[in-house]
Parts: sequence; C-alpha cells; structure tokens
Amino acid sequence: MAEVTRRDVELWIREIPTGEFHYTKVLDGNVDPKSYNKLRKIMFDLVHAEDPCVEPVGKRDGYYRPIEELPTPIDWQSKEPNQDFPVILPFDLRKYVWVYPNSVIIVAGAKSSAKTGFMYRTAALNMNHLKVILLSNMEGGEEQMRDRFSAMDIEIPAPAPFLVFPAFDNFHDFIKYPNTLYLIDYIDVPESGEFFMIGGAITKIREKLDHSVAVIALQKPYNRDIAFGGEGTLKDAALYLAMNPGSLKIVDCKKPANPKVFPKNMKWSFTLSGEGTNFINIQPSMGD
Repeated sequence: MAEVTRRDVELWIREIPTGEFHYTKVLDGNVDPKSYNKLRKIMFDLVHAEDPCVEPVGKRDGYYRPIEELPTPIDWQSKEPNQDFPVILPFDLRKYVWVYPNSVIIVAGAKSSAKTGFMYRTAALNMNHLKVILLSNMEGGEEQMRDRFSAMDIEIPAPAPFLVFPAFDNFHDFIKYPNTLYLIDYIDVPESGEFFMIGGAITKIREKLDHSVAVIALQKPYNRDIAFGGEGTLKDAALYLAMNPGSLKIVDCKKPANPKVFPKNMKWSFTLSGEGTNFINIQPSMGD
C-alpha cells in the first residue's frame, strides 16, 4: 500500500463520501493499519484547518462527515407566483388546501381507519394526468391489493396507468423522477422502537422531491391526531391529516386554497364500501 498523504485524504473526502464514514474507510479502506495513527493525525489537521473539509460526528469516536461546499444561490424571484401541484385528493380536499410542488402530505391513520383506501383512491384519481408511483409495504399481498382496486368505483384500465413497487424502508431511495406524485403506504414504526426516526425519514423524502409531491401514510394511536413519531412528523408537512374509523380531520395546513377559509380542524365523517376504497355518506363538519 502507498504511503498515506494529507493531499490524497483531502481529495478523497471532497470527492467520494456522501455521508458519515469511519476514518479506516478513507481511500476506500486502502490504508495500512500501521498508518492509522498517521491517518488520525491527518484527520485532526483537516478538521482544524482554516477551511475544513470534514468534521467529526457527535460523540462517535472515529466517525466523520464531509462538509458540503456552498451551493449555488437560489434564484427564488424567477419562480412563477402561486404555483400549484395539480394533485386531486379524496373528500374534495383541494377546495380547502393549496399544494405547492415539493410538498409532503401526511395521512396519519389509526388501525382500520382506511388510510390505505385513501392512498389507493388518490392513485386512481390522479392516474390519468400525473405520473403516479405507489410505494407499498404490500400488507395483505398482491391479491388484496387487486381486490381493493377492483372494488373501487373508478375504473382502472389494464395495464394500470401508475406504477406500484414494494418498499419497506429507505423510501427516499425511490424518489427519482420530477413531476411525480409519490404515494407511500406506509412508513412503519422502526423495529428499534425509535419513533424519532420517522420524522427523519420524512425529511429525507422531502429533500429528494423534484417538482413532485409525496403523500405519506403513517400509523397513529386512536386517542390523538399526531402519528407515532410525534411532533417530528409535523415539521415537513404542508398538509397533515388524521384518520380514525369513520372520520377524517385536517390537523394542519400551511396554505388554504381560500385565504378567507382556514381549514384547520375541519372534519368529515364517512362510511366505507367496496373493500375500504369507496368513501360514502361524507358529511363535513367543523370542530376540535
């Protein structure tokens, strides 16, 4: 192995890693263990340089992350005012809420609240005018998915004009296309029970959107509006909905469709038919 040098290490850090790394992985791990002490000294010098390219990660010994270069400034004044992403939502929600491109919509649903029905219906409502991608955890399998879509009062041709992919984790890896409606059903509670990670997963999805919108289903308890993951699931949401069996509520909305009608806490009651994908007897109401 060649002798490790500060120049080689700095070039590697600026060009290769995209996230956290352990110092032993520098130069793709092609550093003689006998040179680790020298490598750590190089890392220390780079961290404390006048223009550092790397910084240590918290209290995890030996872990670092590259410092990002200053990006190109955003030309926000060149954007058209009041751009709308033409997503159609069940319950005629677009009468009350504005949806910008690059928005996240959260559907927090208790068990058996029809949040999957909401997601499937959103796919069908938009399949003829938007590129739609459904990321499903396939709960119930392909057969139940077929039955739910087939029972809907919206005819879906064969092949369906939207794509369905099985997805269980790292949902941001699937966000690849511009001008797309992504439906994620659903982000489950991590096996570790670390609920705070749900908010981080939502942020990663939002950061990948390119003139697209993500509608994300989450699980919640019956006795509250906010999903597992707590306040962290609220921060990225342009629209936050809560579903219990037979009811839907707007928990938060960043921009109303009509500035004179703010829809926060607006509620609807409903009944279900057709494998849980048809919402009928919808009755709107206001209240907490």
